[in-house]
Amino acid sequence: MTANSKHHFSIGVRIASGFLIAIMLMLALTYVSLNHMEQANARLKNIVQKNNVKTEMAQIMQKALRERALSMHIMAVLTDDFLKDEEYQRFNALGGEYTRAREKLENLAVSPEERKVFSRIIELTRAAQPEVQKVIEMGLHGSDPGIFDQIRNESMPKQRLISEQVDALIRLQQSQAAAAIKEAETSSASARKTMLLLGGVASLLTLVIAIFVGKRASKHAQALEHQALYDDLTGLPNRTLFQDRLKQTITHSQREGLTFAIMLMDLDRFKEVNDTLGHNVGDLLLQEVSQRLLKTVRNSDTVARLGGDEFVILLENPSEAYIQKIAQKILEALDHPFSLDQDVVDINASMGIALYPEHGNDAVTLTQRADVAMYAAKHDNCGFLLYSESQEQSSRAHLTFKSELRQAIENDELVLYFQPKIDHTTARIMGVEALVRWQHPKRGFLPPDQFILTAEQTGLMQSLTHWVLEKALLQCAALHKAGIFINVAVNLSARNLHDKQLPANIARLLDKTNVEPSYLVLEITESAMMADQASALVILNQLDKMDVTLAIDDFGTGFSSLAYLSKLPVDEIKIDKSFVMEMMSDKQALVIVKSTIDLGHNLGLKVVAEGVETLEAWHALTEWGCDCAQGYLMSKPLSAADLMRWINESSWAEGISANSMKNLA
Repeated sequence: MTANSKHHFSIGVRIASGFLIAIMLMLALTYVSLNHMEQANARLKNIVQKNNVKTEMAQIMQKALRERALSMHIMAVLTDDFLKDEEYQRFNALGGEYTRAREKLENLAVSPEERKVFSRIIELTRAAQPEVQKVIEMGLHGSDPGIFDQIRNESMPKQRLISEQVDALIRLQQSQAAAAIKEAETSSASARKTMLLLGGVASLLTLVIAIFVGKRASKHAQALEHQALYDDLTGLPNRTLFQDRLKQTITHSQREGLTFAIMLMDLDRFKEVNDTLGHNVGDLLLQEVSQRLLKTVRNSDTVARLGGDEFVILLENPSEAYIQKIAQKILEALDHPFSLDQDVVDINASMGIALYPEHGNDAVTLTQRADVAMYAAKHDNCGFLLYSESQEQSSRAHLTFKSELRQAIENDELVLYFQPKIDHTTARIMGVEALVRWQHPKRGFLPPDQFILTAEQTGLMQSLTHWVLEKALLQCAALHKAGIFINVAVNLSARNLHDKQLPANIARLLDKTNVEPSYLVLEITESAMMADQASALVILNQLDKMDVTLAIDDFGTGFSSLAYLSKLPVDEIKIDKSFVMEMMSDKQALVIVKSTIDLGHNLGLKVVAEGVETLEAWHALTEWGCDCAQGYLMSKPLSAADLMRWINESSWAEGISANSMKNLA
């Protein structure tokens, strides 16, 4: 080896050694930096997870407080001792939930600030307990007119103080989570800067490694931050981030003298989608709803998912016209069917709107009032409503009415009336339609259209339908025992067609009453079947296999197609009374009635006409080949006792000849 070669070799060794040292140094520093970031991220993850648990416990406490306050109101208005006792047990159970959540929070590692808030909550809870117990005793042992003053002036202010401290605890936890996120971001930024500086001194290889590692660490921190502030399913801001933006918007609006609106939205019948089609389809629906919401608002507006099927939209400095426009656009966007996997779903929504500062100047008040407006919109089935004070009263009245309806169902306070159906060929009774009525203690005799919607919206429809079915079948059995073999018809709602247990429940009732399935007629409106065709068809096919008679009620008022009608396992169609009552004076109604009779017979279905009030209409329907009719010409709806008298006395129950028909005329 020459001297020159030795020199180059020596330089190469030194360069290689220096490069190796630089790489080793870079690797060592990279390892230290990575370890530092991993520890920071681990701390952040631990803080976020612990904070999520704390927030969940605090929210449980908050919910329990609200439910206990509502329970006090309910006990104050209830008159039935059994229901009072049941509500009292629920009140105590909510107290247990509150205490368990509070104890779990106390057992977690808490900061001095949190410990201070805990002490205040415990102090306020002890102070409020005598007043709360006093109200409960007043509610349980009598109808003291002063109970509402006691609740409003004594119990509720103390409950509100506790609630405010729980809110303070949630804010403190959110602040600590934000501080932890900021600390992790600062740590990651510092590590990136160090590695980039070292990369400039080291080789291109170490620079590439440093940049790669830095980006990876940054993405990991961003992923944790995203997890803490955004909804995993939809990618929308979650409750925590929305509350933060809402508070920032309040501060900005106060400073600049601006206004804003929050729109709280809840999907109608979402639970039915989950129960019928599965949670996977439900998740797909929520994702699609999120995308449609984002397309309807401005980039400056915030769309967030609060949880479940509840969304909220924050509109900054909007005009009244813009609020109305956005609400209408959202309803129109959701009005189009959702194609999800292999299913097509129709869904509606209800929205409540609250304005700052008109309806409140803090986050809690605005959210609560938007929630009140949303439930008012859901009750009125009107899409969206702006908050008003009357809704608070309506909400309380609705709660009372719901409680009374549940009590009426459980205590057998409803009554069935029966309207005879007459065969056109024999002119004799062949069946009855069961119609539920409610003898309300204060409102008097209520027809079904005044309480069916409440039953559907509050989850009582299944219980109400079961009550009607059982009473109708018992009456049918009594008629059969007396030698009167006629069928009984019961109306089903759209809600019933999503009840997977309906066929099995009907089978049990038929067996219990010893009534043959063919003597039970189930009447379903066109609109109920069209609400969710796939689910309706599954239930109807199961009922058809049981040999139950199925009828389409109010035919002609819906939008069902002939193609869909031909697929349904129905046995008869009922022409809506609006057409029958007008057919002798309205040519268009006459054409509809005659066409429906021909259509039904061509499809092999029996045709029943509702609303027959004159002999002229009876004769015309007989001439056109209608199979059966019901209406005030034959009889109004009758109580069970009056029905038996009518059967014994009316010529319609014996069969009427042509001559006797003339005598009736």
